[in-house]
Amino acid sequence: MTVQLLGGIGVFLLGMVLLTEGLKGLAGSAFRRGLARYTGGHVRAVVAGALATAVIQSSTATTMTTIGLVAAGLLPSVNAVGVILGANLGTTSTAWIVAYFGLKVDITSVALMMVAIGAVMRLLGKDRVAAAAFPVAGFGLLFVGIGLMQAAMAGVADGFPLPGADTTTFGTSLLLVLIGAAMTIVMQSSSAAVATTLTALSAGAIGLEQAAAMVIGQNVGTAPKALLAALGASVHARRTAMAHVVFNVGTAVVALAILPAFVWFGARLGGEGGDAALTLAAFHTLFNVVGVALVLPWLGRFTFLVARLVPERGVVLTRYLSNASAEDGPVAVKAARTTLLMCTAELGDEATVLATGVASAREQHAARVRLERVRGALDQTRTFLAGIRSDSSKESAHRRHVSVLHALDHLQRAVALLGRSAALERFARAPETGELRDYLREALKAMVTWSPLLAPDGPAEHVLAAFAGVPDVRRAARRRVLRRVATADADPDEAEDTLEALAWANAFAHHLQRAVHHLREPAPGDDA
Repeated sequence: MTVQLLGGIGVFLLGMVLLTEGLKGLAGSAFRRGLARYTGGHVRAVVAGALATAVIQSSTATTMTTIGLVAAGLLPSVNAVGVILGANLGTTSTAWIVAYFGLKVDITSVALMMVAIGAVMRLLGKDRVAAAAFPVAGFGLLFVGIGLMQAAMAGVADGFPLPGADTTTFGTSLLLVLIGAAMTIVMQSSSAAVATTLTALSAGAIGLEQAAAMVIGQNVGTAPKALLAALGASVHARRTAMAHVVFNVGTAVVALAILPAFVWFGARLGGEGGDAALTLAAFHTLFNVVGVALVLPWLGRFTFLVARLVPERGVVLTRYLSNASAEDGPVAVKAARTTLLMCTAELGDEATVLATGVASAREQHAARVRLERVRGALDQTRTFLAGIRSDSSKESAHRRHVSVLHALDHLQRAVALLGRSAALERFARAPETGELRDYLREALKAMVTWSPLLAPDGPAEHVLAAFAGVPDVRRAARRRVLRRVATADADPDEAEDTLEALAWANAFAHHLQRAVHHLREPAPGDDA
């Protein structure tokens, strides 16, 4: 019995791997793009997470993808938490498939035929037909595995040596929860753990209350993998993983609280055999629905709570340049764009301090320290982008890639100009540059207000217009300086320094304007 049971679990796990990886391969980057695109709003994020998990039959895949999108800066933290809630709902679909089709309907012959069809598709098919072979064969192997587990459980009369014939005490229930969590961790799949529990329940090897407590633990058992995936990632990715842990543990507490009422209700329904399996599947869905219903109205506050649990240590401009985002060219380019937007906002703040004559010496020193951080972040972004290639036939992605490279070049030139102390100091204190200083301050304010948004889709025309007036103001100031020289009201050497300061401001504003131009949506491409 033991060998057959282990074999059945192994076949089921193999089927899950083939099904999940096959569907992910068929979807390609569309799966990541879909999650990033259709998660605007809390409810939409939950629905997207549930549907994605139900389709690919893996909450782990959805969670890992979500962490990657957050790490790349493509998904706000609050929406990522919504996807995580939805993934917990979507994963309960496996229990319904197993409980109804796997245990109530004998489709072993059909399942074996699906495995054979998948093998033929792989051997004889090409391109997408060959790629579709894995999910077809995987789906068949799921039911083959369930059949093997059923046969192994059929001879078990006295049940498994689990603690207690029932779970009337809290300690016994908690122990069963831990056993369920351990099953998920060992199998690396909550779906396989739940399927094993459903099969044991259907065969009468364990009772409904034992099975329910184990399913609660199996729901929690997915959390450690999320934490491991977030190690070394950005703070937002770590917060997403922590949200997964907090929600699953909180949901387990709720499920344990309603467990006695559920068992009483299940007993009243007379759930035996396959009916008991359906009752357990309903419980699995029920406590996840209750968890989502409790958190969704307070999703913003829940995300804030998680942020308090995983605080950010300082400002890390390169937090989105993670290794995970480099796996997909378009995702990597968008991560670089988000990094440049953050650098743009930081650069605007430093320029306001250093170039507009409104800060003390201490504030200027602090701004120069932060400016070096921006310089380092831009250097890291250049190194990061050096390993990314885009296909020129994919016009939109290639255009964004080119525009990000343009923006990076302009920002690096702007940082270099801000480090030119002589012209900068003259511009910050000369009376003749006062009007241009005021004008530049307002343009910088508009830029800083716009750029911190993660991948802003809002129009940037007001920012571009603010910088567009700099050349005219500079020309007017230049004429005034030259007229004063002509009338001997200004020293020629000082006037030359002032003219250089005005030219510095003009060049600095030009590079910032072009950076904003290339960071806006839609990507302008190569029209630099």
